Amino acid sequence: MIRMRAFQCLLTVLLLQFSVQKSIGADIAKHSSGNSQVDTIVIEGVISLEDQANFASVATASNNAVVVLNSQGGATLAALEMGKAIRIKGFATAVPENALCASACALMWLAGSPRFAGEGAQIGFHASYIDRNGKLLESGVGNALVGAYLNQLGLSQKAVAFVTSAPPQGMEWLDASKARSIGVDIVWMEQRSRPQNQPSPGTGVSNDPYDPISAVTRFYRALSAADGNAAAALVVPEKRGVGPFNEVNIAKFFGNMREPLRLISLRQIDSDHVLVEYQYVHARGKVCSGKSQVTTTYAFGKTLIQGIKANC
Repeated sequence: MIRMRAFQCLLTVLLLQFSVQKSIGADIAKHSSGNSQVDTIVIEGVISLEDQANFASVATASNNAVVVLNSQGGATLAALEMGKAIRIKGFATAVPENALCASACALMWLAGSPRFAGEGAQIGFHASYIDRNGKLLESGVGNALVGAYLNQLGLSQKAVAFVTSAPPQGMEWLDASKARSIGVDIVWMEQRSRPQNQPSPGTGVSNDPYDPISAVTRFYRALSAADGNAAAALVVPEKRGVGPFNEVNIAKFFGNMREPLRLISLRQIDSDHVLVEYQYVHARGKVCSGKSQVTTTYAFGKTLIQGIKANC
């Protein structure tokens, strides 16, 4: 018990000391703290297939680490491989106070030993699609791979069912009660006490400024690349998997183009809306000179897509 408390105190200090700057895609950075023998590996942003090799390089250079996660999700196959590396290395995982760890990110978090979660941390699961070298595999195969991974982590059948049966039309959020019922052990980090009116300390991960133009640009670039995982990860969690925001639907539609989507212009028309002009040519030759109004919102320290009204 004393050892766990000491480790939790050390983790809190590490989380308060370090942050990384966001870029397109996931940022992976390792930090060391003075004489501490515990490193902090921070992962932020949308997880891509390329992140697997980067994480392996960082993880190999550490003998003892806490993997701090703040991610909307992304490529499930990469997350499974990164999670396996976390378990093999015996690393802990943590989702800081008020941070988001959804979908592929949550699968990585499950690999931690122990698993930490801060006050207000949002950890969510939904049915999976696997991105294997750019090819999306349907949910049956994807969930079979996720189930095998969870079995390797030693989780109960109840936990496997909870993670893999959550509908792609939404998100199952993990709380203390649900975690106990499915046998997932969590160390809940208490918020550090501070005087009244003093600002909340940092969480170890960066909160991005509200930037609708940047978020919408990244979303349409993902459509251009027919990258359903990256596009869906930029959408508010409650709308992922639904119709046009479904990863497989995005990949199938925008992957079937004679000429891929080309972004022409973006213009922010008020605080939460961006007007987008684009063009693409479908495989059958139909040309779309499109205009859309994208509604954005700020949640979990990120700018996310709330809705889209488009003419084609």
